[in-house]
Amino acid sequence: TTNRNFIGRMGHPESEVYLAGPAVAAATAIKGRISRPEEVI
Repeated sequence: TTNRNFIGRMGHPESEVYLAGPAVAAATAIKGRISRPEEVI
């Protein structure tokens, strides 16, 4: 995760970046895909 949204900041300039809160970021890391926190509780 990051708190900056500059083109190319988190990888390739054409990559897709999704803005998420801490709970969604944690759930996504656990599931390996964008997920709701309720899915991992």
